[in-house]
Amino acid sequence: MSPRVLASLLAVTVAGLVIASCGDQPSPTVASPVAAPVAAVAGAAQTPTLIDMLADPATSPLGAFAEGAPVVYPPNTPPDPWPPGPPPKAQPGVPVPTDPTTSPKMHITIEPEPVTHSGVPVPTLSCQTNHPYTWYYEQVLVNDRGLALTLNQRENFFDGRYTSTNPEVIQIRGNGTVRIQVRWCSGYAKPHYAQTRFKGRDETGEPIEFSAPPVRLLTP
Repeated sequence: MSPRVLASLLAVTVAGLVIASCGDQPSPTVASPVAAPVAAVAGAAQTPTLIDMLADPATSPLGAFAEGAPVVYPPNTPPDPWPPGPPPKAQPGVPVPTDPTTSPKMHITIEPEPVTHSGVPVPTLSCQTNHPYTWYYEQVLVNDRGLALTLNQRENFFDGRYTSTNPEVIQIRGNGTVRIQVRWCSGYAKPHYAQTRFKGRDETGEPIEFSAPPVRLLTP
């Protein structure tokens, strides 16, 4: 075969490959598929971080001590007694905190604990009025098994009182970890404590209810 014929055949072949390659590209007007939104998916190669900004549910301290002088606590005073006693009585149907959960499925640690007063404002509307005292810490959620966990509720408590339920979904792969940055504000310069209870299911459908350890919030 002559060199001229061979060059012609090669040119036709290359042109065909370029056309086929271009034909395989998706149309630029077709939207890319988007996964369903979740708060975090934790695996061995990543440790996602979420943020909770929460407010003391107690009423404003303005006028609260009209009948007497307020109690002044030294700096870094912890709650006493510790662990805390039974929570205050709640209305029927209102969640109350429970003892920390021990389970082979997962565990939760608090960093740091106890928590010193920060003073850095928590940037939420509920913390901007008469709530100048603030605390920052992290809850570290560790999946201790190979089964994935899906947590779809976290109930928050402050001084034993229910404050809110967060429906944000957290998915933790087997043996994965996720961190939650927790920020609390209060109008009272006194020792406090906080706690979170998580609810969800593992990948077999078995329900999970897990109470994190209570956290000591020291006085300013």
